[in-house]
Amino acid sequence: MEFVVDKVSEDSFYENLLIGLPKVLEKLPSVSDLYLERFSPVQHNNICAWEQKHGVLLPEDLRSFYASTNGLLYTYNFHYRDSGSEEDKVVGRIEVNGLNELAPVYGYEIKPDPGVNMEDDHYELKLGTDSKIFELVNLNDLGRVILVYINHRYLPSIWLHNASMKFNFLADDFTTYLRMCVHHLGIPFWQFSFSGEGIPEWSEMVFRLLAPAILPLHKKIDEIKKHDDEFSDILINKIDSNIFRTTRLTPNTMPPNEPNLTPRQIKKKQLKPKFPPKLQKKPLHHSKKN
Repeated sequence: MEFVVDKVSEDSFYENLLIGLPKVLEKLPSVSDLYLERFSPVQHNNICAWEQKHGVLLPEDLRSFYASTNGLLYTYNFHYRDSGSEEDKVVGRIEVNGLNELAPVYGYEIKPDPGVNMEDDHYELKLGTDSKIFELVNLNDLGRVILVYINHRYLPSIWLHNASMKFNFLADDFTTYLRMCVHHLGIPFWQFSFSGEGIPEWSEMVFRLLAPAILPLHKKIDEIKKHDDEFSDILINKIDSNIFRTTRLTPNTMPPNEPNLTPRQIKKKQLKPKFPPKLQKKPLHHSKKN
């Protein structure tokens, strides 16, 4: 049975989307002013128009997300002293750009051999002439969270693009990234715990006050998955994708005999991604009709 947003209350939808995070934050000391901005769903034809304009197909989970809500903004205030001063306030934030703000990002270096390689203990992303990246979240002057298409034949993945123009891998898909946002309580700049430079010291202080069990911050999501019992109190629940409005299935752009490669699978196979022969894709209006 398909789960459609119209059949349940908005409160239930956002509670499931945030995996119960508001109830957890309400119990934490010095947390106040919890705020959720509600957005209307994006119409199917507008999603198709965006895809046609940019020449890519959104992954199914992100397409379903926009068909349920045009972005996400959940914030709260945390005062790490009892003074109540604005100088002692930190704003927690879970945010996803609306569809119109999912804008292309330019200015990255073009490589002749695009793909994802393992270098030492981190992933190295190389983009080619057919690559496209889009901004999911703006992190002020420190960088942005981006949706990366190595080329149109491969499903996109989520990366951190910092101010020094370096790419740091975050998640294989949007659902995993959203789950990571909740796991890290939306503490500002948590994404940089997956980069070589690390998070700012004041962000680390907030982690130690609000959620010390999350530290050490260098743990990757795969390592956390292996110890669900150990982290059972830190919102490591899975997001049920059925809470999204059901829309048409996104055509799989990979050939039938080729799996959807992700950076983690590439590491496991110790292979560079090999591009399959160019596919004859059906136009978007054909998919919509079917």
